[in-house]
Amino acid sequence: MSTTISIPETPSPSLRVRWIDVAKGIGIILVSFGHIRNGNGQSVWLPELNSAINIVYLFHMPLFFFLGGLTFSSRRPFPEFLKVKAKTLLVPYYIFSLYFLAKPIAALFSPSLVDSIQANQDYAANIGMQFYNILINGSALWFLWAYFIGELIVYPLSKLLSSHWQYSICGLVLIAGSTTFASCLPSVTLPFCMVKGVEVAGYILIGLTCKQFLSHVHRKPSLLISAVLFALLIGTASLAAHIEQRGWRITCNTVGAFIGVAMAVCLSIAIYHNGVLEHIGRHSLSFYVVNAFTLNVGKIVFFKLLDIESTSASPLMQWVYGILLTVFCLALLWVEDIIIRTLIPWSVGLERNRHPQQENDTI
Repeated sequence: MSTTISIPETPSPSLRVRWIDVAKGIGIILVSFGHIRNGNGQSVWLPELNSAINIVYLFHMPLFFFLGGLTFSSRRPFPEFLKVKAKTLLVPYYIFSLYFLAKPIAALFSPSLVDSIQANQDYAANIGMQFYNILINGSALWFLWAYFIGELIVYPLSKLLSSHWQYSICGLVLIAGSTTFASCLPSVTLPFCMVKGVEVAGYILIGLTCKQFLSHVHRKPSLLISAVLFALLIGTASLAAHIEQRGWRITCNTVGAFIGVAMAVCLSIAIYHNGVLEHIGRHSLSFYVVNAFTLNVGKIVFFKLLDIESTSASPLMQWVYGILLTVFCLALLWVEDIIIRTLIPWSVGLERNRHPQQENDTI
């Protein structure tokens, strides 16, 4: 008999839903794989992986937003809710965004260092705007600021809305509104994290809508469903790549995001329990905040220190290099997670007096 999945109303560190941690672990692996790409929208080192990374970028962040809806709770009074979210999201943002500030400063004093990672970006130009984008616009570790704003939007809505239909419609409206604003009104300047925060709120509401349904999903058919959804995702992404009309292409990509999220959720339910994925999922915040930095280190090790000639390699070998690089960086991230939680747990919103392995992230 297949296992029925249960999602408690208010998950706690002692009562966690295993497949949700698995899904977060898968999400972090996809983030790491996506960070193989650098430069201006292309994979400099492994160009054959560019199409796959495009597909990953459709849904890997919406997956986290959706999962946030499954674990969202507005039971705390708002002042306490605000304090907890600021501690676990904004403090990590400003601590670990210092890395992004270091890049334009380093470009002034050591241009060759920046050139060594083939960033394809002039970090020495317009440093004031770069500081604004990182400190005010929230575009460094943008997920954290956007997630913070998204949860602030959902908090009152969760008390006003009373049915699954209301959650669904409101969520879809927020996603459509954010996507339309970002794509059709580029001349209207708003903080990036604010626009993305509206989108985050939409996915959280969709997650809230699906919580009860997913609590009755069985593991056995989930793997087959995820395979079907994977095929649909590939088809949708391929179709979007060939659509010239911008509005239809954006619509197709949004549909692809929903398909990708559903695929990852079904795959996670089918897996249900995996120690490595669960560990990464439980510690997803610390794995995320140093992810870009770690992938840059990994690329320097692979393509500079080891002198791997990847750009002219066959597609198969580029995939091999990409997988090995991702695994290598995940191992580095595992060590960095231990260091963060042991030495500076406050930087990811944790208490120092608790054992690192007992701590759990809120994203």
